[in-house]
Formats: sequence, structure tokens, C-alpha cells
Amino acid sequence: AFASIRLIRRRARSLYHQSVLISLGTMISSSHAVLLLSAFFSCFSNVASFAPRILHHAVSSSTTALIRKDAPINTPFTHFQTSSLSMAGFGGGASSSKKQKKKKGGGAKLPKLKAKSQWDRYADLKQCQKVIVSVRIKGEESWMEVGRVKSANDEFTEVAVARQRALIAEHSKRLYPVQIPANAVLEWGYLGGEGDEEEWIVVDKAKGDDAPSGIEKKLGFEGKPDKATGFYCYYHEGRMVDREEEGKGKRSSVV
Repeated sequence: AFASIRLIRRRARSLYHQSVLISLGTMISSSHAVLLLSAFFSCFSNVASFAPRILHHAVSSSTTALIRKDAPINTPFTHFQTSSLSMAGFGGGASSSKKQKKKKGGGAKLPKLKAKSQWDRYADLKQCQKVIVSVRIKGEESWMEVGRVKSANDEFTEVAVARQRALIAEHSKRLYPVQIPANAVLEWGYLGGEGDEEEWIVVDKAKGDDAPSGIEKKLGFEGKPDKATGFYCYYHEGRMVDREEEGKGKRSSVV
């Protein structure tokens, strides 16, 4: 009887050891399968972060059946791959194109005139008529004479005033520093007509802005002599002379 009991115990222990070995073998083979699946999924950059989910799911499952043969593994893979399209840099979500700046105005900006250049052109237009130009503060009646303009063939008097208005305004403030405040709004005009019919004609500055390019070469301006600064002054034998006697003297080089 004792021999039979010992034999039964030995067989039970043997069966127990065999079942443990079988369970361990199943777990080892299942773990290998999980590792192989993880390595397989990690080959795809879009699902690299998905592999740990499979491993966690497998470990929490039964030790004898970690992954079911009929599990739809392709389903989460497809979903993750689709959602990765919304990442920055993919799908053309953002646009870096720059807006082109629109040009203001229809025509090209006219070049700024230089006083010396326009004074030289005034001297070159020897046979052309001298036209007196003046300025006044907008809203007032009195005019202040500033100088004279010339134009080729006497055809562009209004353009000569409007195109050279900046030079005229600048010189007017030299001549009349008290009468013309720095922030004064000016109007430009020229003396037209003859004899008793002479009158000041106001010039629209738009005539200068709309003038054709290069028109300044056909115009000239000479301001009234300013003894304080030497602008537009003539000298003869060391003394200042009237501009009507310009043939007798040299022009100043202050401008």
C-alpha cells in the first residue's frame, strides 16, 4: 500500500512538472511572438508608437493565448496610418506663400529737382520769356514775389510753376521767414496778362504731377537774390549787382 502511494505521488509530481514546463514553454513562445510582432510593426514609422499597445494588450491577456489568431491587427494599423496625415508638414494644410505688395498710384514718381540744375537751365533758356512767380498763404489775398520761371518756347508756364513748386516754396521761406510760418499751406501763382490786365493766376499743383517725364529739362527757375544766404545772387568786381545786369557779373555758387 505504501509503495502504491509513493508511486502515485511520483506520477503526480511528474505530471505537475510537465504541466509547468508546458506552461512555461507556451509563455516563452508567446513572448517571442509578441516581440516578433513588435519588431515587425516598428519597421513602419507611422505605427512605431503603436507597438507598445500590442505588447500591453498581450501581457494582460491569458498566458496560454496572448494573441488570438483571428485578431484584426490590420484595423488599428490602418486607422493610425490615416490619422498620421494630419501631422504638420503633410497634407498641405499650411501655405507659406507671400502676398505681393500692390503698387500705389498709376505712374512713376517724379525725380526731385535740384536748385542749381534748374538755375542753370533758366540761364540756358536765353530767348524765352521771364515769368514772375509768387506764393501766398492759402486763404489770404496778398502775394509774395519769389522769382521767375522760363519754359522752352514759352509753352509750359503753368507746368514750370507746378513742377518747380518745391524749389519756389523753399526759397520763399528764405525771403519771408516771418511772413511764412514753417507749417504754412501755400498756393503758387504767376503774373499773367499785360499792362492794366495783369493778374495773378493760381496754378494747380497737379499740373506738375501729371507732367511728362523729362519735362524739367525744358524748364528753369531763378529766385530773387537773398543777400542773407547768397542764394541766386550775382557778383561783379566783388560786389553784388542786380540780376537785370547778370551779363556783367557771375552767379553765386551757393545754390
